Amino acid sequence: MKLQAQFLVFGIALLSYGFVGATQSTGKSQADRLFARAQADDYMGSNAGCMECHPDKVEHFSESPHAAFMSDPNLPPDKSGCQGCHGPGNIHVADENAEVISFTKMSPKESSAACLRCHEKTMDKNQWHRTDHARADVACVSCHQIHSDTETDLGKKVKSKDPRSALFAAKPDPKSMLKADEETLCGSCHPAVTAEFRGAHRHPVPEGRMVCSDCHSPHPSKANTVRQDALKKNCVTCHTEKAGPFIFEHDPVAGNIGDGCVECHRPHGTNNPRLLISVTRGLCAQCHTDKLAGHHPGQTCWNAGCHVATHGSNTDPRFLQH
Repeated sequence: MKLQAQFLVFGIALLSYGFVGATQSTGKSQADRLFARAQADDYMGSNAGCMECHPDKVEHFSESPHAAFMSDPNLPPDKSGCQGCHGPGNIHVADENAEVISFTKMSPKESSAACLRCHEKTMDKNQWHRTDHARADVACVSCHQIHSDTETDLGKKVKSKDPRSALFAAKPDPKSMLKADEETLCGSCHPAVTAEFRGAHRHPVPEGRMVCSDCHSPHPSKANTVRQDALKKNCVTCHTEKAGPFIFEHDPVAGNIGDGCVECHRPHGTNNPRLLISVTRGLCAQCHTDKLAGHHPGQTCWNAGCHVATHGSNTDPRFLQH
């Protein structure tokens, strides 16, 4: 009886181990599975084999910033050349088991997982999965261009032009291997924000003196976790006179309540010179509802000459003076 119980426990343990192993295996991305099963013989010696079918891509790969990191002869085969991104070449050309990592055909989740194989030191998978871009099925290659802007069409080399024209006349050069300048690229998914930059007063993004990533981080990283965690910290990078600390702080400015600076300001653009949400006393009445009706009607709280230190004061708890 004791022997039967031991066999039963052993059998359950084997089943549990097999279930966990199967779960872990199925939880891996296509790229992880492909590289995990690859043997040394599955890799080609160089990119020459890729050149036969993809001459344009191989020829112009040296123009890509990736080339500098993937041309080291001391790198392992799964991190160098074409095969470092697309998988072992001999598996790809094998008729009986042709497989390749194609970033244009993979799902955004699978595509991003393939990129994070090498970029995990900058940002791990858990960080990426928590971002709004990941939740919206935006892949790394939705924004970033890995190869140069040349494509092969029926064997003829042609220049592929981005169908989206530049959003603003002042067009900063793309950086971080982006497919277009930041304003055009970000505006293709965020048209409402683009419309705000058409206001009479705005941050100087259309003029090319600022770009979206000056304030926003499209994805967190270990070096720069989230640039929007403290909104005030972003704003006072330029507006240093509003940084404080003040003896008497205005709660929204200090970040104690509400949305910080954007509680009163529209950061992208508006028709108000100070980028205020409202030009009337209704702005303050959002919080100070008891002062709306009879407290100096017809005047704004700051233009009436009273609460002139709206961001904070070192002398007056009611912000009547600086």
